[in-house]
Amino acid sequence: MNKKIALITWTHNEYRDLWPMYFGRLDKHLNYNKSYIFLDKYSEKINKQHQQLVNNDKDLIYKRLLECLDRVEEKYVLYSQEDHIFYGDCNEEQLEYAFNFLVDSSLSSIRLIKSGEMGGNKIGENIFLISQTSPYLFSQQSSIWKKDNLKNLIKFFKPKTYRDMEGFGSIAMKSLKMGACYYYSGEPKRGSLHFDSSIFPYIATAVCKGRWNLKQYPELLKGALTEYKVDPTLRGIYEI
Repeated sequence: MNKKIALITWTHNEYRDLWPMYFGRLDKHLNYNKSYIFLDKYSEKINKQHQQLVNNDKDLIYKRLLECLDRVEEKYVLYSQEDHIFYGDCNEEQLEYAFNFLVDSSLSSIRLIKSGEMGGNKIGENIFLISQTSPYLFSQQSSIWKKDNLKNLIKFFKPKTYRDMEGFGSIAMKSLKMGACYYYSGEPKRGSLHFDSSIFPYIATAVCKGRWNLKQYPELLKGALTEYKVDPTLRGIYEI
């Protein structure tokens, strides 16, 4: 991945049982330069190659995000979460292409998966513009962002909770006239509102409402759970 992009991962110690799987697959499938972990308290369980940015989980989420983003040096960030579990190698060539497309555009972000928005106008090879009227203009799926745009968005609508991010993020982006696009190269549909991704192959998402999403990813997630010796009954299985 381009060295101008910092990987940022949002997580919490309540999800530390996912960390071996997340970080193990991350190191196996993505070449990254700088990695920041946004979390509630420092943990010895996270390798020192990742810079931990601790935030107060008693604060509103917008304060926590801004506090962490202010400590990220790079101008571009790739947002991820601990339940975005990789199942294949990232396409480094296409990641570079997508990144350069974003840099040369007036857009704020490029989503690395077709998710939520099912339409959009094609504006580049495998790249689709999301309509300003789409309720999925904003997403917490893995995306490359211009960091200043992400910060300005968060400052503008000041989400109080994690759920407020997607609940009001698209309205805020529309108000600020921020544009977004997504990368899609014909991958199969997975569930009702998203597709697989060949550029950034990850389970979207591995945990739903605190439980394992084995219904949508019966083979891929089961394989990861088996590899990292995770007992799915401890969290339970999400029923769609």
